[in-house]
Amino acid sequence: VPHFTTGIGWALRLGLHRLQQAQRHLAEPWVCIADFTRQIGCKKALIVLRVPVSALSQGSALTLQQVEVIGLSLGETWNGARVKTVLLALFARCGWPSHAVSDCGSDSKKGIVETVREAPKRASWISDVRHVVANALKHFSAKLSIFQQFQSLCTRMRQRLQHTRFAFLMPPKARAKGRFLSASRQAAWGLHTLAYLEARAREASPDVSALAQALRGLKSFTLFLITFVRNTTCVKQVMKIVKTQGLSAESIQAGQEALSALPVRSPIRKEVSHYLQHYVPVVESSDSPLLGSSDVIESLIGKAKQRLEANGRSELHKSILLIPCLCGARTQDLVAEALSTVRVQDVTTWVSENVGET
Repeated sequence: VPHFTTGIGWALRLGLHRLQQAQRHLAEPWVCIADFTRQIGCKKALIVLRVPVSALSQGSALTLQQVEVIGLSLGETWNGARVKTVLLALFARCGWPSHAVSDCGSDSKKGIVETVREAPKRASWISDVRHVVANALKHFSAKLSIFQQFQSLCTRMRQRLQHTRFAFLMPPKARAKGRFLSASRQAAWGLHTLAYLEARAREASPDVSALAQALRGLKSFTLFLITFVRNTTCVKQVMKIVKTQGLSAESIQAGQEALSALPVRSPIRKEVSHYLQHYVPVVESSDSPLLGSSDVIESLIGKAKQRLEANGRSELHKSILLIPCLCGARTQDLVAEALSTVRVQDVTTWVSENVGET
């Protein structure tokens, strides 16, 4: 039976093979998706994915089977200039994308936008729809004192309900990241819980008084909860349209129709509508729908985080080569080819050049 370190070595050789095979010119147009992993230790990694335009089939979101990793760069400090340097070298080797998609992070957006402007053929940068919607909710909700009050009430209510017979009614936890999108779960919980309380009151249940005491203060937020759920339901419908259909004249029109459920003066409606309208000229110059979501790279980073944290070392090291293994189809022929063409020394060389001392 091979030692477990041998198995790790095989996986790293497969990852390096996938990375090297992906760094080639593609005959058809393709899309670039780029994002950073979270910082682990003193470093974080810039991951660049390639998606053939033919894979952007309407009606379904992208999966990891349809993408491949073409760029994997580690660094302690990142800024727009360094991102641009890395991408220019990568695109010189792999060819230029038709457009690039990323979130609005300050450390990545500037470098990506400046890079695509230097493309030999016209290329565009597209902001991830999920981050646009989250920012729209943030800009609206963060200013509302009632939003902060509701979040505080949810925290107090968790303390009241835990370790009681009503613990099944505890509100969902607030998330540190993406809390304005995830807050819709808390708002929906509030409406469902109020409906449950009213149903128990109609039944004249003996627990009603104790339940009402535990849920005190929630009823005063009813109007806010109805409005918040309406807002998030509407913008999530727009997200679903863009994620599954891409950005096209039809999907932009469908998104604008979905936004019509919000008041005309709603700042959320204005911000998301402006996002859709901004890409109308880009869509008109394209023969196929454009990718408007970077969810697939978020999924990849989440899976990579599980693999890297399982190692038990709080730093980025050679295990970063496992990330290319998570994309595309893994077949016996592919593994056989990887193990017959990539040597252990090749992995050692790549690690020394790209990872360095840990």
